[in-house]
Amino acid sequence: MNPWVIAGFCLVGSGFIAWCTARLQLRWPLPVLALLLMAISLQLLFAARGQGGFHDLAAIVAQGFTTVPALLGAATGLALAHIRRHKIRWRSAFGLTSAVAFAVAAAASVATFLI
Repeated sequence: MNPWVIAGFCLVGSGFIAWCTARLQLRWPLPVLALLLMAISLQLLFAARGQGGFHDLAAIVAQGFTTVPALLGAATGLALAHIRRHKIRWRSAFGLTSAVAFAVAAAASVATFLI
């Protein structure tokens, strides 16, 4: 399958989840998305670092075509929801979990590309 199609699905899917979470005032979809993105980006970071000096280049490509578009899609979905005055409660346990997980996922993505 074309990696650009996968990137598009990740972008649109995570954006839709983030926007719907804010629009419908749901609690759990955004933290679940953030935790999944964090787990995937950390696994890809560890794979890209490799063992014995051998880096897995496929993990770096996968990071670029899956988690990065998903993070951008989630940010876009949350921005569009904020423009339409649908707010996320960031000071709740669910909001704090989401924010921390998104930050770790973004940091792991950046660290993968800095290898």
